[in-house]
Amino acid sequence: MNLWTPKKTLEKLGYIHNNPVRRGLVSEPGEWPWSSWRFYYREDSSVLRMDPMP
Repeated sequence: MNLWTPKKTLEKLGYIHNNPVRRGLVSEPGEWPWSSWRFYYREDSSVLRMDPMP
């Protein structure tokens, strides 16, 4: 799926970040160690180094 708008990008990021929560692996998205959630919402790249999406 192509993401053409910031709104759609945030929607898909939220979906991805909440997958481990929906599966019952963690209680919050930030608890999943391999998630980009920390990068986007806490500006923390200690676990994963990433380039921000434009």
